Amino acid sequence: MKKKLLAAVGMVVLVILLVFGTYNYYTVTQDTIVVGYLPSNHDSALFVADALGMYQKEGLKVQLVPFRAGSEITDAANQNRIDVGYCGITPVTSAIDQNSTVKIVAAVNQEGSGIVVSENNNITNVSQFVDKKFLVPKEGGIQDVLFRYLLMNNNISSSSINITELETPLMQNALAAGKVDGYIAWEPYVSQADFIGNDDVFMYSKDIWPNHPCCVVITTNKFMKQKPDQLRKFLKIHVEATDYVNTHRNETAAILSKKLGTNINVEHEALKHVEFIAIPTPEFDAKIIKLIDVQKELGYVKNNLTLEQVLDLNFLPT
Repeated sequence: MKKKLLAAVGMVVLVILLVFGTYNYYTVTQDTIVVGYLPSNHDSALFVADALGMYQKEGLKVQLVPFRAGSEITDAANQNRIDVGYCGITPVTSAIDQNSTVKIVAAVNQEGSGIVVSENNNITNVSQFVDKKFLVPKEGGIQDVLFRYLLMNNNISSSSINITELETPLMQNALAAGKVDGYIAWEPYVSQADFIGNDDVFMYSKDIWPNHPCCVVITTNKFMKQKPDQLRKFLKIHVEATDYVNTHRNETAAILSKKLGTNINVEHEALKHVEFIAIPTPEFDAKIIKLIDVQKELGYVKNNLTLEQVLDLNFLPT
C-alpha cells in the first residue's frame, strides 16, 4: 500500500509539472538554450547534465521545458519556441517528411519501451491482442510505430485492435481501473507496472526489435546557424552526460527518481532496459533508414528520406 501511495503522489506531481510547466519558455531570456523534453528515463543524460551543473560549468544557460509528446516538441521547434529537443525519432522523421528544417544532431538511446498487459486477461501471445483496447502515448510516436510493427510482423491488422492515445504517466491507472487491456510506454512506466500493482510486462521493445533507434537530440535550423558554438558545447555535454549515465547507474537512478517523482527501485530496474548512446553508429544509421521504411508502410511517411536529410552530426565532438 505504501508503494502504491508513493507512486500515486509521484504521478500527481508529474502531471502538475506537465500541465503547468510546458509554457516556461515564455519567461526565459534570449541567451538561454530552451530544451524540450519528455518525462522519460530516455532523457537521463539531459537530467544528469542539469542536476550536476554541467551546463553552468560550460557557461551555458539552459531551461528545460516538459512536453507531453514528441510531436509537440517538433512543432515547438518548427515555430522556434525551443532551440533543442529530446524526443522519439519517428515524430522527427515525420516532420522532416513534411518539409520541417529540424535536424537530428545526436542520438540519445536505443530500446527502452515495453508493453504492459492486465494480469486479469491472461494474455500470453500477440494474437490475443485482437479485439482488445491498448493505449499508446501518441499516434505516430515511436511506441505507436513499434506496437504496429509488432502487429504487422504477426499478421495482425491494427484495425482489429482499439488503439487509443493517453499521456504515459496516466496509463497504469487506466489499466488498473479496467478501462483498457494494455499499453505500450517508455520507461520507467513499463518497469513500474511490475513493481507496483498487479499488471505484467508482456514484452520489452528489445523483443520487438533489438537495438532499435528510439530518442534523439534535435535542433532548429535557426539555432544551428545563429549559435553553432553553443550547440557544440551543448552536445559535448550530452556526450559526457551519456558516459556518466552508463558508468554511474546508482547516481543516475537517484537523479531520475527525484526528477520524475518515481520510486528509486523502479528506476534501478528501468535503467536495465534502456541502451544509452550519444554518437550514432553505422548500425544506428542503418536502422534509421529501416525505421523510415516501416513508417512508410504504416502511412506515417510518404517520401524516401536520406540520412543527409535527417542527420547533421557536424556539431558532435570528434
